[in-house]
Amino acid sequence: MAGTILVIVGITGDLSKRKLLPSVHHLLKNRKISEEISIVGIGRKRTSPKELAISTAPFIRKPEQDILQRIEKSIIYIRGDLGDQATYKGLRKEISELQDSRGFQNVLYYLATLPEHFEAITTNLSHYGLAQNTRGWTRVVFEKPFGNGLEHARKLNAAIKKVFREDQIYRIDHYLGKELVQNIAVLRFSNTVLEPLWNKNHIDHVQIIMNENVGVGTRGEFYDRYGALKDVIQNHMLQLLALTAMEAPSKFNAMQIRNEKFKVLQSTRIVSPSDVVLGQYAGYQKEPGVMKNSKTETFSAMKAYVDNLRWQHVPFYLKTGKFLQNHVALIYIQFEEAPGVIFEQKTALRPNHLVISIQPDEGFYLKLNAKVPGGMDITQVKMDFCHSCVFGANTPEAYETLLHNVFLGDQSVFVRSDEVEESWRIIGQIIDSKIKVYPYTKNSQPKEADDFLQKENRRWFT
Repeated sequence: MAGTILVIVGITGDLSKRKLLPSVHHLLKNRKISEEISIVGIGRKRTSPKELAISTAPFIRKPEQDILQRIEKSIIYIRGDLGDQATYKGLRKEISELQDSRGFQNVLYYLATLPEHFEAITTNLSHYGLAQNTRGWTRVVFEKPFGNGLEHARKLNAAIKKVFREDQIYRIDHYLGKELVQNIAVLRFSNTVLEPLWNKNHIDHVQIIMNENVGVGTRGEFYDRYGALKDVIQNHMLQLLALTAMEAPSKFNAMQIRNEKFKVLQSTRIVSPSDVVLGQYAGYQKEPGVMKNSKTETFSAMKAYVDNLRWQHVPFYLKTGKFLQNHVALIYIQFEEAPGVIFEQKTALRPNHLVISIQPDEGFYLKLNAKVPGGMDITQVKMDFCHSCVFGANTPEAYETLLHNVFLGDQSVFVRSDEVEESWRIIGQIIDSKIKVYPYTKNSQPKEADDFLQKENRRWFT
């Protein structure tokens, strides 16, 4: 099989150290990359292939020295600025030598940089003849967030499509690489007990929750530019909404899955500022890299509606934030309440609900009502599936899965340009409005977020 040149633009950054190079290690270890691979890294720091290999080792599960040495020997490091023509001339020289002398054919560009550099990097790749490859395939990966608003995303898509075709472009959302996220479609469409109930007639509401129990850490400067809305809601959470709400694809392939996700996003109503609660944790303005008196939100809760036949009038509640009480990512589907009139219950029957857990424990469970022995009292029982209990704990990490899919040319878990633009449209009003940002203490959430659901006689799932 033809060798692949993996060009990591921003190889000295945290993303490469913590995710990309460990993913390469595991793909090599598990023999998911059968071809020869060479890594060309671009960065501004003074470093070496050996230092890069050493720095990534602590983030690798059970690192193997022979594979680390293989990675180290495969790295060619180019120190340079992304706006400097010498950087791209050096990259062209290294790629040409690998193709001419060692027979490498394929080229994969991974832009592990801030989104504001995407257009300039893409333009320079074209200008210096690095986007064309007559010997094999060329693919390019863009990290999220893709743009900082609808107009910027459109401009960025237009610029990139002048250089690369859509089938060469991989807009990454690492949550789509989570094992249970990919299983959502399987859970829905292969279980006839669920699919007939998956609509407005049987579901009261849906909650999509992504809580973090840590702050911004070393990402203060980046996070302060984007906040919870742009960093999490626009990409991760709206993608989870689309997967939860989409119709069954005619075929389980990249094009059909993306078509169905797009239809959901296209049908999703623009979120009104009155349906949003924003918050900022105490001490955020003192974090390294954060601007003094910053109004950036570290918490967001909102209500969205998918205006189609299946979901009309069913609210989808999205909640995410930093320094919340628990670290969880899940989808909570609450079914309509049972009448309960034939039972002599002192309290109302609790509604059935299905929870799809993404982090920290992958799995899903269904809560049903059952009789307590010795009487007619009714309680809820749990029917659950624990992913690690059945398949073991060594399933692929998200970036390993995604990187492997790029090598295979499988775009099913990547985001298409029209999906990106629809996501920005949905939250366009709230990112352009001056919405009040409520303070909250660490390990809690704004009281206003609780009031937000309580006024609709609902409560956040915990």
